[in-house]
Amino acid sequence: MPLLTWNSNYSVGIKIIDDDHKVLIDMINKACDSIERMEEQKVLIGLVSDMRQYGMQHFSTEEGLMKEHDYPDIESHKKLHNHFIIYAASLDNMHDSDKENLEPLKIFKYLADWLRNHILIIDKKFGSFLIDKGVK
Repeated sequence: MPLLTWNSNYSVGIKIIDDDHKVLIDMINKACDSIERMEEQKVLIGLVSDMRQYGMQHFSTEEGLMKEHDYPDIESHKKLHNHFIIYAASLDNMHDSDKENLEPLKIFKYLADWLRNHILIIDKKFGSFLIDKGVK
């Protein structure tokens, strides 16, 4: 069962951002499906690595739009992106040194909650700003 299901509530109204968010949601849901197959430990590190890499690309896209359109909250938004990347990096490090203490379901849920909150609160605000600037 998916942790997140894309619907219009998640749309920020900017196609490139929405498309990236759909990919991130799909990554989390595929990882959660691994629990039913009892492969979550095997899937965990790949998910974290993929989300970190894709997240960096996505954050770069968002931050480029922020700079281009002089988004006033750019610094606080970038800090949230950096916290996500740091969290993902710490999971990579933990997996290498202490994988027995990693709990995949908690991590999948944390990632889903972070993404849900980031989209519905932070990115929605940014999306509205871009729409007001004429960006689609």
